[in-house]
Amino acid sequence: MYYQELKGGYSNIYNVDELAYFSNVASVANRVAEKMGLTHTMADFGCGEGYFAKAFLNFGWLVDCFDYSAFGIRKHNPELLPNFLKGDSSEAIKHLQSIDKRFGLINLQNVLEHVLDPIGLLNDLKGVLGHTQSAVRIKVPNDYSDFQTELVERGSTTNTWFSPPEHLSYFNKESLVGLLHHCGYRIHSLQADFPIEIFLANPHSNYWRNRDLGKGAHSTRVFVENFLIQKNLDDYINYSEAAGKLGFGRELIAYAILV
Repeated sequence: MYYQELKGGYSNIYNVDELAYFSNVASVANRVAEKMGLTHTMADFGCGEGYFAKAFLNFGWLVDCFDYSAFGIRKHNPELLPNFLKGDSSEAIKHLQSIDKRFGLINLQNVLEHVLDPIGLLNDLKGVLGHTQSAVRIKVPNDYSDFQTELVERGSTTNTWFSPPEHLSYFNKESLVGLLHHCGYRIHSLQADFPIEIFLANPHSNYWRNRDLGKGAHSTRVFVENFLIQKNLDDYINYSEAAGKLGFGRELIAYAILV
């Protein structure tokens, strides 16, 4: 979970609300996949601790997981180890192509901003997408958005989202859409999640000026997202798609198919 210098990264312990959040995020993706009629096979590149993949396994999907290290899965979701292959995305794609394995859904959650060559990765993924009923799900931080620009101009924050070498590429609505179109994908759904940066507009909740407020901002994000998703899943998707059109949210989530 990324939001301006308050990068959640990996944690040793998650509370009940955070675990529910991981499950709810996966439920949204599963509902979108159902509406798209995707084949129930999923490759999760950069799977991390495995919460997204574990949820899809529980939904009845066939799941394969890939990451640099098995540490996160071994600690949090060890039952996924039989589904796990260690290595970077390029190595994993080459292996999958060598056995002619394809997927209905490829998940890149907080991956694309870390790679040296996003265009190359998106092009390589075409070799492991199913011939039909398949899509790529991409989740990236929404950086250099119009709202961030406005916050900087108001003096509410500075450009703290620029964070090399952790992030090598940066995406807002326009650049993410342009990249996918350039690589031969058509966006089926573009969504945005909770706009946590609204707290920066209020001096009493500005976690850039007062780092002690960061945990409360994160907790609010988790609470609100859980509430909305659990209230009505389809309405939440409509809401997040409207936010996506506005480019208003901390992260962007795109579901894209090959043209």
